[in-house]
Amino acid sequence: MNFRIVGRLLAGFTLFFTLAMLAPLAMSLFEDVEQSTTVSFLASIGVGFAVAAALWALGRNSGDNIFRKEGLAMVGLAWFLAGVIAAVPFVCSDSIPSFVDAYFECISGLTTTGATVLGTANRDIDTLAPSMLLWRAMLQWMGGIGIVLVFIVLLPSVGVTGSRLLSSEQVGLSEETSRPRMSQQARRLFQLYLGLTVAATLSYWLAGLPLFEALCHSMTTLATGGFSNHNVSVGGYRNLAVECIAIVFMFVAGCNFLLILRTMLRRPGTSQESSLHGSEFRFYLWTTLGASLFVALTLWLWGEPMPDASLGTVHDYGDPLRCLRDGTFQVVSILTTTGYANANFQNWPAAATYTLFLCMLVGGCTGSTAGGFKILRAAICAKLGGYTLRHFVRPRSVEKLRVGADVLPDRVVSAVVGLLVLWFVTVAAGALVIGLDSRVDLVSAVAASTSMMGCVGPAFGEVVARGAEGFELVGSLDLGPYAGYGELHWWAKLTMAVQMVLGRLEILAPLAILTPRFWWR
Repeated sequence: MNFRIVGRLLAGFTLFFTLAMLAPLAMSLFEDVEQSTTVSFLASIGVGFAVAAALWALGRNSGDNIFRKEGLAMVGLAWFLAGVIAAVPFVCSDSIPSFVDAYFECISGLTTTGATVLGTANRDIDTLAPSMLLWRAMLQWMGGIGIVLVFIVLLPSVGVTGSRLLSSEQVGLSEETSRPRMSQQARRLFQLYLGLTVAATLSYWLAGLPLFEALCHSMTTLATGGFSNHNVSVGGYRNLAVECIAIVFMFVAGCNFLLILRTMLRRPGTSQESSLHGSEFRFYLWTTLGASLFVALTLWLWGEPMPDASLGTVHDYGDPLRCLRDGTFQVVSILTTTGYANANFQNWPAAATYTLFLCMLVGGCTGSTAGGFKILRAAICAKLGGYTLRHFVRPRSVEKLRVGADVLPDRVVSAVVGLLVLWFVTVAAGALVIGLDSRVDLVSAVAASTSMMGCVGPAFGEVVARGAEGFELVGSLDLGPYAGYGELHWWAKLTMAVQMVLGRLEILAPLAILTPRFWWR
C-alpha cells in the first residue's frame, strides 16, 4: 500500500470538496438571518484547507502510478472524510447541534440516501437558513455525480472491473476492448448530469416552484437523494405538475448514465454496443410500470379515504386517478431510491406497502445515481432461480445463463450471488442493532435497515387502524416518510451511517479497507 499516493488523492478531493462550500458561503452573506451561518462556513473552509494541506504534505513525492488498492482506499475513505468536513457548518451554526446527528445528515446527503434527523429531535427543515438548505442539496448533487464517476470512470481505470471485483457496477461493460479516455468520459458524464439538472430546474420553476426551491429539488432529484426544503417533502406543494416532473427526472436518474450518453451520441443506423444494459433498461421500465399499476390497483380496490394530517388533506382512493398519481409517484421514488413522498405510504394496505419494500430491495440501474441491489443483479438472480429449477427437472440438460444476447460467465453469476448474500446479512445485522431500541418495532427496524443499505431514506412501521381516528403506529418512533431518525440513539445513527456507505459503495470496497491485510500486503 502506497500511503503517500492515498494521501495525495485525498488531499485533492478534500480541496475540491472544501471549495464547493464557497457557493453556500456566498449565499449566507445576503441572508436575513443570524451571521452564524457565514462564520460556520468560514470555519469549515478553514478546517478543509488544513486537512488538505496535511494530506498533501503526507503525499509529497508519491509518484504518479495509481494501483487497485490505492484507488479502493481513496474511494472508501473519501466518503467518511467528507462527512466530517461537511458536518462542521451544521454544528457551528447550531442548525444541528449534535455532531453525530450532523455527521448522519451529511453521510445521508453524500450517499444520496435522504434520511434526515431534522424535523423530529432537531429543528424543522423549513426553519433552516437558505445557505444550509443549499448545502444539503449540494451534498446530494455531488454525491450523485461522484458515485457515477467512481463506478464508471475511476475504478475501471485502476483495474477494478466487474470480473475482478464482485461489487463493481461494470458487469457487462468491463469486457469492452475500447474505452474513451478517463478525462473525456468523465467530462461527458458531467455535462450530461449538469444538463439534466438545468432542465429539471427550469421544469420545476415553470411548474410554479420558486427558483431557489426549484434548484434545490432538481439537484436532489437527479442525485436520487430526496432531500427537500420542507418537512413534508414534495407532497407539501400539492402540485400535480411538480410531481409529474419529479417522476420523469427520477426515472431518468435511475437509468444507466453511460447507456444514456451512448444513446445520445450514437449515430443513426448503428446498433447498441451492449445488449446487456439494453435488457436492463427493459427490466427497469417494465418493473416500474408493473409495480406502479399494481400499487394503484391495490389502492383503488381498497378505496378508502386516507386522512393525511401532515399535509392537512384527505387522499380519496376511491378516485382511480388519485390512486394512479400516488402509486406511480411512490413506486418511482422508492425504486430509484430517491425517497420523495406525496403521501404517508406506511398507512397504505399491506400489499402496496410490501411492493414498496420490494422496490427498496431492487433499486435502479447499474451506472446510475440510484442505490439498491440494482435491477440487473435482481434480474440475474431471477434467471438463476429459473435455471436452477429447470436443471432440477432435467439434470442432464446443458444451458447457458443469458441476459439479452449476452452469456453470463460463471464468475459474474457467482459475484452477484455472493453480493446478494452479503447484502442481506448486512441488512439483518443493521436491523438487529436498530431493534435494540425498544421504541422501534420489528417492521420499522427491518425497513429502516433496508432503507439505509438501499440508500432510500424513509422507512415505514407497522400500523393499526383506529377507525375515524386514522392510523396508529405499533412502535413509539415514527420513521416514515414525513418523520426522521433524530430520536434514535447515537449508536443506531452511527450504525446506519456505516450502512449507508456500505450500500452506496457496494459493500465490498468499504469492507476491504477495514481488513488489516488490505493495508499491509
